[in-house]
Amino acid sequence: MDEILSQEEIDELIRAASGQQTESYQEDEDTEQADDVRAYDFRRPHRLSKDQVRTLQRIHENFAREFSGLVSARLRTRVDFAVHSIDQLNFGEFIRSIPNPSVINIYSLDPLDGSVIVQLSPDVAFLLYDRFCGGPGLPVRRSRELTDIELAVMRSQFIGSIAPVLENSWSEVTDLSFRLDNIESNPQFLQTMSERETIVLISLDIEVNDTTDLMNICISHSALEPVLRQLTEHRLNERRKAVNPQEVQSVKSKLARARVPVEVELGSTVLTVEDLLELEVGDVVPLDTGLSDPLPVLIGDQVKFFGVPGQLGGQVAVRISESASAEGGQRVVK
Repeated sequence: MDEILSQEEIDELIRAASGQQTESYQEDEDTEQADDVRAYDFRRPHRLSKDQVRTLQRIHENFAREFSGLVSARLRTRVDFAVHSIDQLNFGEFIRSIPNPSVINIYSLDPLDGSVIVQLSPDVAFLLYDRFCGGPGLPVRRSRELTDIELAVMRSQFIGSIAPVLENSWSEVTDLSFRLDNIESNPQFLQTMSERETIVLISLDIEVNDTTDLMNICISHSALEPVLRQLTEHRLNERRKAVNPQEVQSVKSKLARARVPVEVELGSTVLTVEDLLELEVGDVVPLDTGLSDPLPVLIGDQVKFFGVPGQLGGQVAVRISESASAEGGQRVVK
């Protein structure tokens, strides 16, 4: 006969099984919590989501692309700007990381309550200045502040163009106005925000004449707070779909004033090199166009119409008689 367990033995087995399962469950829970723990540095808080950081990167990639073309055209040499990194840190850390002296441009950000700082190292500033003045583009051996004349040249040729290009880049998200308020050389004189203020630091690589350096764009987090909801892919796509009637009218107006070459081809023929060498004044070259054949009218290098030659007000003219199709300039009578 099978052994029959007493009630005490049954209770002891239940307690043992329950205790083992509880310990096992507790170990699994502790392991899961340990895996989810992430280090957080309160000195460098991350207040922007990954989606918002991606939108900021796209905005400043557009800025780098447009500004590269603008500066390259002015310097008549290749200048490349590219987004290097986007970080979130305290303003005090940013101040301590930039050299003294530097070229520090302070912009107000209307209608937002905040400021934007664009910082250049003196090495790349002198290199650009040398190129703007017709030199080979060589950095100075010893760092120093820019003189008033050097600063005036940089302001008219380089610094003054940063604000409008930033406005164009941010126009996909919101309408902002960047206004240059001041230019400093010593980072310790910057009093635009407190040292504990959280900022977004966008670092861009500058490459010119085989020299690479950084240009830093510092934006206070308090200035970005009103537009944080718009720094998402969904909001960005909505902004792109919205068509501004004034912009459409402006494009139409510019297209209407555009000048395009219009030419009329009287005819063509084929000559041998021997016949071409024997041509003399008074010789007649027959063309392949008959007297009653319509003449092709070219807009640019495309045949768009056919016309009949004549005169208008004592000048040679062509009256449009037919329209050409989009394929091969074929005649379509209308």
